[in-house]
Amino acid sequence: MGKVSIIVPVFNSEKYISQCIESIIEQTYKNIEIIIINDGSTDSSPSICEEYAQKDTRIKLIHIENSGVSTARNIGIENSTGDFITFVDSDDWLELNMIELAVKNIVEKKVDIVMWSFYRNFPTKQIESSFLPFKQKLFEKDKDILFLGSIYAKFGRVTKVKGASIGTVWCKLYKSDIIKKNQLSFNPDLTRAQDVIFSMNAFNYAKKIYYFDERLYHYRLNDTSTTSGTRFIENTNKPFDMLLSEFKSFIKRNKLEGNKAYYKAFYARAIQVLTWHLDHYYFHRKYQNNLREMKKQLKTLMMREPYHTALKKVDISVLSKKEKLMVILFRKGFILLFYLLYTIHLNLQKNKNSWTDD
Repeated sequence: MGKVSIIVPVFNSEKYISQCIESIIEQTYKNIEIIIINDGSTDSSPSICEEYAQKDTRIKLIHIENSGVSTARNIGIENSTGDFITFVDSDDWLELNMIELAVKNIVEKKVDIVMWSFYRNFPTKQIESSFLPFKQKLFEKDKDILFLGSIYAKFGRVTKVKGASIGTVWCKLYKSDIIKKNQLSFNPDLTRAQDVIFSMNAFNYAKKIYYFDERLYHYRLNDTSTTSGTRFIENTNKPFDMLLSEFKSFIKRNKLEGNKAYYKAFYARAIQVLTWHLDHYYFHRKYQNNLREMKKQLKTLMMREPYHTALKKVDISVLSKKEKLMVILFRKGFILLFYLLYTIHLNLQKNKNSWTDD
């Protein structure tokens, strides 16, 4: 039924990489190649991966200097030889029949991409999560829900249960041709949501996409993930401006400006990205300026587009609690009050994931 290339970027994942690899090599579907890209890890991850590579000839281990998850995934794509491609994060793990069911569906449904559901795994609990409110769904021309859910993860969500963006690249099996013929790749200049842009373009090129609501992937929530959102970024403007520009270009390129839903989703995403500026820089513990300077810099940022328009026009009913509170207080100019509440919350919460966005 075809070979599956499983691409696993690894960076300092010594605590979890064994569970991840074990869950891949023990898949019931055996016609796989496991492409592990060690992205300059400084812990014992490389030696652990080497041990598995010596035991299983299906593993192709590639060592690179630390370049980020986007570059690692791109190298994985370049070195893949499978008929299908899927991506796994190094701190996550799989149900043992995941690849078997994914291949079965992509072949039987004759689609270009197949998607499925997942578990969110915290240290003390596991929560069932779904990307879409369907047991199963075939998408052909009606792909708006996929695009809108990628632009803003909570857009159109019918449940208050927190999930993940439809645009994640895990929980998806792609025909290799969709990726390689259209020269799809991850943008290394984006520090967050690189996978969302990749998936939106893949959705766009795919003639048919099939979703089935079966939980086959375990998404671990922790601070050492390759996509952890807590690192300090000294210049947040460049990557975050670029991300929002990508979304706006997608809307324009596909002539979707006349659809109000897209700008509703875009403004909500702009508000989410504004919170990322706070998380990664202004409210980060490594930020070195005083409160007066922080307030001044934030006011300047809030006057820039698209944040200025988004703060005025966003539909706050679609936002998370954190985003709603920020918009309400920022509209009134209460920046320092929000900073105080933000700081108090972080001190009270041991697990920051409780107030982070999808």
